[in-house]
Amino acid sequence: MIARRAAAQITDGGPPAAPSRPKLTTAIVAITAIALLVLPLLVDEIALRRTASLIVLTLAVLGVVVATGYAGLISLGHGAFVGLGAFAMGAFLDLVDLPIIPAIVATFVLCWVVGWLLGLPALRIRGIYLALLTLGLGVVFPSLAKRFPAITGGGSGRPIDKTLQAPEWLGAENTVAYRYFFCLAVCVLMFWLTANVLRGRMGRAIMAVRDDETSAATFGVDLVPTKAGAFALSAALAGTAGSLQAILFPFVSHEQFDVFLSFRLYAAAVIGGAAYLMGAVYGVIALIVVPAINGVFNVFDNDAFVFGVGLIVLTFVSPDGIAGWLRRSGRA
Repeated sequence: MIARRAAAQITDGGPPAAPSRPKLTTAIVAITAIALLVLPLLVDEIALRRTASLIVLTLAVLGVVVATGYAGLISLGHGAFVGLGAFAMGAFLDLVDLPIIPAIVATFVLCWVVGWLLGLPALRIRGIYLALLTLGLGVVFPSLAKRFPAITGGGSGRPIDKTLQAPEWLGAENTVAYRYFFCLAVCVLMFWLTANVLRGRMGRAIMAVRDDETSAATFGVDLVPTKAGAFALSAALAGTAGSLQAILFPFVSHEQFDVFLSFRLYAAAVIGGAAYLMGAVYGVIALIVVPAINGVFNVFDNDAFVFGVGLIVLTFVSPDGIAGWLRRSGRA
């Protein structure tokens, strides 16, 4: 029934009515926005750079949300796309000598194409088999990256010579803050573009295919560009996160993009709520808050253990993640 309704909206061309945003979610978004804007005035450069890195991480988690929550394609290898974006950004800057913004765009397009090609197998396999395929991608990527030392620096990594510097009127001492706001602006733009895509014709087609491929195809949805396009978009978002990481930390190494990064991205998406765009934000916040609480109370020695237990508990308490729980609470 859901697939037929979504497919009917595709053929009619009329967008579904936009759901009202819960008041609690609106308050959280407003408080977070204010905190991000004033943060450079409150913390030192090291803390600001780390915060910017976590903000960039939300783009990679957003890619997992698009693939898993919206398209129904389980991906355990998105860390590889983050790494591809970082290495490509370095190559476009130093080897091709592109400016910063064109290099980000080129990285987005490259990761989109790679994601499209890797998304084609999703037409034939799904579920656990697709998860294993993407897991293999995440496992093999660090070793594969070492095979191309001219681009990746081999086993030791490589520095990126061309870096983003603050304009002269801001002063060189504000370079970290300038990079922070630059990455924040790019992340906000990518969230806005993704939200518009998913609310439009392509988004409705993606969700119709996720719910019932047969019904979606009956109503004229082309499965090939829909499923491959969804995976391509998710890969491009993760690749953009990698390009921004290369701007914040102008050094890239294969060790930064191991399979455990893919696990963290997937766990963050599930905890935040894979069916909601804001789930990417809430998931990354959980990555920050859980270790912080454990550090204060010092209950367990391993933050990963606490995070894993929280993931198990949340699966039973709120299967649709923090975003789903907040949505229900806001409507109560």
